[in-house]
Amino acid sequence: MDSSVTDSIELQGVEIKTHLDPDWESYSSTYNLRVPVIPKIVILPATAEQVSQAIRWAAVHGLKVQARSGGHSYASHSNGGVDGSVVVDLRKLQDVELSQDGIIRVGGGVRLGNLACAILRGGRALAHGTCLNVGIGGHFTHGGFGFTSRAWGLSMDQIVRLDVVMADGQVVRALESENKDLYLAMRGAADSFGIIVNFYLRTQEEPKAVIKWSVDIPKATKSVESAVETFAYIQDFVNDATIIDKYLGIVIFLSHDRFAIEGTYLGDAAEFHDRILMPLLQGLPVKEAIRTGYRRVEWLALLRLWADDKDPEVSPDYEEHLIFFAKSAAVSHPGLSRDELRQYFTFLLAEGPSAPVDYFIGVQLYGGANSQITANTVPDSYGHRDAMWMFQHYGSVNKGEFPDEGIRFVDNLNKALGPGHGASNNYADPSLERDEAQKLYYGKKLEGLVKLKGVLDPQDVFSHPQSIRGE
Repeated sequence: MDSSVTDSIELQGVEIKTHLDPDWESYSSTYNLRVPVIPKIVILPATAEQVSQAIRWAAVHGLKVQARSGGHSYASHSNGGVDGSVVVDLRKLQDVELSQDGIIRVGGGVRLGNLACAILRGGRALAHGTCLNVGIGGHFTHGGFGFTSRAWGLSMDQIVRLDVVMADGQVVRALESENKDLYLAMRGAADSFGIIVNFYLRTQEEPKAVIKWSVDIPKATKSVESAVETFAYIQDFVNDATIIDKYLGIVIFLSHDRFAIEGTYLGDAAEFHDRILMPLLQGLPVKEAIRTGYRRVEWLALLRLWADDKDPEVSPDYEEHLIFFAKSAAVSHPGLSRDELRQYFTFLLAEGPSAPVDYFIGVQLYGGANSQITANTVPDSYGHRDAMWMFQHYGSVNKGEFPDEGIRFVDNLNKALGPGHGASNNYADPSLERDEAQKLYYGKKLEGLVKLKGVLDPQDVFSHPQSIRGE
C-alpha cells in the first residue's frame, strides 16, 4: 500500500485497514467465499463526517466506493464486486434511537437482530428478514422481505427518511418532501447513489400475539402432478380475499423430497385455526401424512427461533463465511400457470435427487389478498411491486471449490420456472452481466434510474459490476 493512503491528509483521524495490518483478512474477506474480492482499502468511519471524508478522498483518487453494512452481499458487492475498490465499513455506526412518535433512527451499520432487540425494549417491532446477522444497509435498501411484510410492507417501505452521503461528500436529508429523487433512488438502488449513515424507520407496536405455524406435506412430491396441484391450490388459496388477510405470512420450502409451508399470523390461535388452517387443510389435494403445528409465541421468542435459539444480538465484528451460488425469480401476479409449474416440478423431481450440491428452495409470498407489499404506492426504485412469489434457489458446499455442475443445476432450476420473471438484488447474482441484472432487478424503473445516476453521481463513484451507470 502506497503512502498516499496511509499518510493522506483527507483521511487523518479516520481508522483504516490495509493489507499491511495483521487483521487485514478479517476486514477484507467476503461472506461468499465463492466470489473472493480484495479491496484496496477498508475505511471504518465513526461519524457521517468521516464517511464524507472517505468518499471525497476516494473520488479525488479516482477510486470506486461501496458501503458495507453487514457484508452479506451474495455477489460480494459489499467488497466492491471487483478487486481494488474502497470499502466504507459502517460497523461503528451503531446508534438506535426511538422517538415517542414510533420513528426510530438507526445507524447504517446495525444488524437486524440488534435492531429488533433494541426497539423491542420500547415495545416496537419492524418487518425484516429472519437472518438476523444481516446488516440493515443492503437489506432495507433492496426490498427486504420478512414474515410480517404482507402486513407491514417490505423493510424498505418502513423508511420515512434517510441521511445520505453523496458522491461529492455532502450529507443530505432525503424524504418524500425533500430531495425526493434521491429518496426514490436510495430505496431500491442505494448502492449506485450514496451511503446511508442514518435510517429513520416507522415502527409498529409489538404484536400481542404471533402464531408461528407450519404445514408439512411430504407426499406432495410423490409425483409431478401432485406437486403441481398442491402448489396451484395454495396459490389460489392465498388469493382468496374471503379467507386471507394481510396478517398472514408464508414461505414455501421445496426440494425433490420436501414440500413444507412455514409462516406467521398476527392474531390469536383460535382465529388462525378456524379462519386459516382448517380451510387450508380441507382443500389440499394431497392429504396423506400431513403434519401441522402452530403455537402462540412472544415477539422476542420468535426472534430467538429465527436465530436458531441463539441470542439475536451479535457483535458488530461478527463474521460468517459460506461457499454458495444462488439465483432468484420474481413471479408476477397472479402467479404461475399449471404449465409453468409442471415444467418446474418435472425438472426438480428428476434432477433434485442427484443434485451435485446441497440446495434449498425458498418461495416467499409477496402478493395474495390484501398484501401491503403490492399495495404500497410511495414512489421508489424497487422493481417488483407486482410480485406474487419470490423464489430463491440456493446451492452450497461446506468446503472446497463450488463445482461447475452446481452452477448449472441452480441455473437450470431457476430457468425451469420459464421466461419473463424478474430477480431480486437482495440475492444478487454475480453470473449476470450488468445490463441483464439491471433489467431483472429494476424492470420498468431502470430508465429513470439511469437518468438519476447521471445527475446524482455523474463520476460513477458508487460502482460495482452490476451498479447503475448514468447516461
